[in-house]
Amino acid sequence: MPRDTMFVADDEPLNPHPPIKVIIVGAGLGGIITAILLSYKVPNLEYTIFDRQDRIGGTWAANIYPGVRCDIPSHCYQATFAPNPNWSEYYSAGSEIRAYYEKLVDDYGLRSHIRLRHELLSASWRDGDAVWDLLIKDLTTDTTFHETTPFFINSQGRLSLPKLPGIPGLADTFTGTLVHTAAWDPSIDLTGKRVAVIGNGSSGQQILPLISPHTAHVDHYVRSRVWITPTFQKNLVEATGDNPGAHQYTNDEKAGFAADPAAYLAYRRTIEANLHTKFQRNVIGSPENEALRAACIETMRQRLGGSQEWLDRLVPDFAPGCKRLTPAPGYLETIVKGDKDGRVTYIDTPIVSATATGLVTADGVERPVDVIIAATGFVNGFVPHFPIVGRNGVDLHQDWSAGGATGYPETYFGVMAPDMPNYFCVLQAQGNGGGGSIPLQVELSATYIAKVLRKMQLQQYRSITPSREATEDFNAYCLGHFLDKVVSDNCSSWLKAPKNPGDEKESGRTLVWWPGSGHHRIQVCMDPRWEDFEFERSRSPQAQRNRYHYFGNGWTTIERDAGSTEELTGYLYEVRAADLRSLHERWYE
Repeated sequence: MPRDTMFVADDEPLNPHPPIKVIIVGAGLGGIITAILLSYKVPNLEYTIFDRQDRIGGTWAANIYPGVRCDIPSHCYQATFAPNPNWSEYYSAGSEIRAYYEKLVDDYGLRSHIRLRHELLSASWRDGDAVWDLLIKDLTTDTTFHETTPFFINSQGRLSLPKLPGIPGLADTFTGTLVHTAAWDPSIDLTGKRVAVIGNGSSGQQILPLISPHTAHVDHYVRSRVWITPTFQKNLVEATGDNPGAHQYTNDEKAGFAADPAAYLAYRRTIEANLHTKFQRNVIGSPENEALRAACIETMRQRLGGSQEWLDRLVPDFAPGCKRLTPAPGYLETIVKGDKDGRVTYIDTPIVSATATGLVTADGVERPVDVIIAATGFVNGFVPHFPIVGRNGVDLHQDWSAGGATGYPETYFGVMAPDMPNYFCVLQAQGNGGGGSIPLQVELSATYIAKVLRKMQLQQYRSITPSREATEDFNAYCLGHFLDKVVSDNCSSWLKAPKNPGDEKESGRTLVWWPGSGHHRIQVCMDPRWEDFEFERSRSPQAQRNRYHYFGNGWTTIERDAGSTEELTGYLYEVRAADLRSLHERWYE
């Protein structure tokens, strides 16, 4: 079709940042950090955060069981742009982490944008209007309503929906108290009770040492073995059962951090640099991984009091790193001590059923129990917990679930998905570079999303979607990258997709990791590959006639609205003050 030989635009100046609306689902650290950064990186942003819980904090609001804390140092497990010199311990308790994010909400003015006790029931793309139609339930009034938005960010969290074990009789026959660690009831009194703790992941490891001294007896049921390490990464301070926080910062130390920002930054860098070294040991059978295996075995031997019998019973048969490594201070010691004094029984025989008053294992033994604590993890958080229906009737909730058309979360760069226009996700599959903390990974995703939103603003596109070809290439690269890595060894882990016995190619596909290091992700995502996307132009007559319709009359709103000479000449600097690396590249100039 021949193009117009002349095009006359509307007599309006170019507006590089027209108003833009975004809805974020999830008020955990992912949603909070994303909202803060977008509010600074995307001008004229209107945003709302919906969360089904009654307070912010995500997993740190849900998990309030005894002993809950982070095994990443406090001074790393924080937003890089909002360092907190006042952490009380090297490894912070969950309550202190949640308080930190509450403070971020107030410091950055998010409170009025957050709607708690609002659960997203479904999301559907309306192509005619180029908006997402969200069905939301107000859990306070038990009513539903619709909200529309051109841009939708899913930050539901990977560890957000508690999963109870599928034990026959557990839900309808057992008459005692049943509680999940992520739905803890603080009023539960375990004193003098017979308690069952099911699961030996991080939650099970943390809760067992805390409750065992107060109970009559604890039966600890485990399904698979875990590697125990001194610390999550080398050169960090080791916690103990008696001191799970590892180090309590003194008032003088905290005051010193606050008074000397340069020294505090150096301290943070010293700790965080350790988080960028683990990929030296992630190849199955490599000398580095074998050395890690030996170090783990020695740590476990020491904590087990030198018992070879216990070591033989507890050491896994898969490579260290296939599952998340856990320091578990006091956990192994509690198992050994409890076995000697009769207060804890370690049971690795599978549970087959629950009776009214106990649990039955595969060997036919029934053990009486008053309280069952399920430390059994979460429903696959990489799959949306609600229908998300995009173009061509594709529903990510079904398509990404086991047995679905794709069968695993097929993301583009861990932040977008094919057939899902104007859709973004935070902490999704393939979105976690192996280096740096989780808050850093969120910041990288949010920054990438901001770049996409600014392009949509400036050039006034209607929608943007990653192409299926680009997405399939990315996921094929991921599959190949992890073939010889420890995460591909034979273990069951939330880091991987559930195994599909009928499809060896897709079995146990690694999900959590970006296919490379943290710095690798930073560099690859620095500039979006716009050629990987399908853009839809505005349907206005002007836009259909000429792709440069947004140029307007040749002037900009910057010139029209400038209130000072500084605003007009922000590209000028003092002598030798210009950073040539960023000169004329800052979008806000």
